[in-house]
Amino acid sequence: MLIKKLGTNLGVEISELNIKKDVNKNIISKIVDLLSEFSVVVIRAQNINNEEHITFSELFGNLEFTKVGTDGSGSKVIILRNFAEDGTILPVSDRQRLNNLANQVWHSDSSFKEIPSKTSILSAKIIPNNGGNTDFLSMRAVYKSLPDELKNKIDSKICWHDYSFGRSKIDPGLVSKNEKEKLPPVKQRMVLTNKRYGKSLYLGAHCSKIDGMGKKESAELLLELNTYFDNKSFIYSHVWKPYDLIMWDNRAVLHRATPIIGEIQKRLMVRTTIAGKSSTLF
Repeated sequence: MLIKKLGTNLGVEISELNIKKDVNKNIISKIVDLLSEFSVVVIRAQNINNEEHITFSELFGNLEFTKVGTDGSGSKVIILRNFAEDGTILPVSDRQRLNNLANQVWHSDSSFKEIPSKTSILSAKIIPNNGGNTDFLSMRAVYKSLPDELKNKIDSKICWHDYSFGRSKIDPGLVSKNEKEKLPPVKQRMVLTNKRYGKSLYLGAHCSKIDGMGKKESAELLLELNTYFDNKSFIYSHVWKPYDLIMWDNRAVLHRATPIIGEIQKRLMVRTTIAGKSSTLF
C-alpha cells in the first residue's frame, strides 16, 4: 500500500491496495487514522460491485439506509446518475438531474438528520471525459482562518439544518410532502471539535438559520462565514479516474460536485454512508 498526500490542507491517495482481498485490521486502522488526519482518502483502481462496496464500508461502522425520494431508497447504497434505465440522458427538468444540480452546492451528507453521518464512501462507475469533478473543502482550515472575534461569536452557536431548505433553492417543488414529513429540520452545533485535530465549522447548504437569532441577523452571519470558504488552499478538487473510491469525513469537510463540461455525458456513482454514533449537540 502506497500513500501520497494530495491537497495543501486535506487529502491523501492510496494505491497498490485491493480492498477485496488485501484488507486486514492493520489496513483498516491505517485508513481510519488517515481519514481522521486528512479528512479525504482516495483509493485508486477499485472495480467493485455494490455488495463488495457494502462489505468494505461496513468494516468502518454501521451504514445508513438511503432516505425516501432518492435512487436506492431503503437500501444501503445511493445511486447517483444522470441517465435513465434505457441509457438515455435525463432531461434537465428531471428530478434526478435537479438533485444533481443541488449537489453542486457545498454540503455535508446527512447533516439534516438528528444524528448526522460520519463518513461517505463514493465509487466511480461511469465518468465523463471533461468536468464532473468533486471538490472538498477543509472546514478545519476555514475555522482556523477566522478572526478570533468571529470564532468567539460562533463557538456556542446552533444551526438548524433542513433538507427542504437547500433543495428549494433549486426548485420549490423538488422535495415531496413525504420527504418533508420524514426529514423535519434538526439542530446541529455550528462548531465541532476533534480532540486531536481541533475545531471545524459545520455548515453547508442544509443550514437554514442560526438558532436564537433573527432572520436578517442569521442570514448576515452565515453570509459572512461563507466568505471564508473562497480560499483555494482549503480545497482539494478530485479529477475522477475509473473505479476511484473516495472516503471523506462529513464532520470535517464540505463537498460539492462540479458541472460536466461540454456535451452532457453519462455519470454514474454509487455511495454508502457510515452512520454517526452521536448527536453533535452533546
